[in-house]
Amino acid sequence: MKTLLLFLTFVSLTVSSEAADNQSPETQIYITERKQAIDDYYTSRLIELRARAQANIRMLDIAEKPKLNCVGLDEWAEFAETILQINGCENQSYGLFEPANKTSAKRLAIALSRITKRKNDILAGLEWQTIKLERQRNYALTAGLAKLEKRLQSKPQKTETKKTTGIIAGIIFSSDDPIAIIDDTVVRQTETIKGAKVVKIYTNRVEFEKNGRTWTQQIREAQENNWK
Repeated sequence: MKTLLLFLTFVSLTVSSEAADNQSPETQIYITERKQAIDDYYTSRLIELRARAQANIRMLDIAEKPKLNCVGLDEWAEFAETILQINGCENQSYGLFEPANKTSAKRLAIALSRITKRKNDILAGLEWQTIKLERQRNYALTAGLAKLEKRLQSKPQKTETKKTTGIIAGIIFSSDDPIAIIDDTVVRQTETIKGAKVVKIYTNRVEFEKNGRTWTQQIREAQENNWK
């Protein structure tokens, strides 16, 4: 089983390495973050499982030893049975307690036997849960990340909007002092912007002059060649 887990981990690293060559920097960063999140999640789950198992076993260890204030087998047996009940052992798997029908020694022997069985079951359950979580982790790091990467690559790439020059965003017209807004810059007649002179501002267009050329441009109209 350990060999299988090591092999799956090796495949995970190999697939990640090969896929990284075809990823954009943003995708690589995102995939790396997801991989770390997966590792953190399953590591915390394993720590939680082991801590819970250790706590249950420590509780059962206490029941295996005579309690300091137990004066006889009867109290020790009752104490051990109580610990087993707290640990969730009073069910069909471990049998029901019948203290009235058994001597103190018999009750204690049964309780100690159940404690041993309970410990073995806890350890076996921990091993199985660990294997199950490792399988889930390796699947998430291989097939899961591969599917995520495929979805990311299938998304259309954002295209950069080409920035144009000399766009008239708006005109505030008045007969004595008209104003035009060109590329977020406010200009008046006779002023110069990006090498072009504002000859005249009309209600819906502006007349320009640059390098001996004159042209008229409407609001929102692009005439980038005239601005070169």
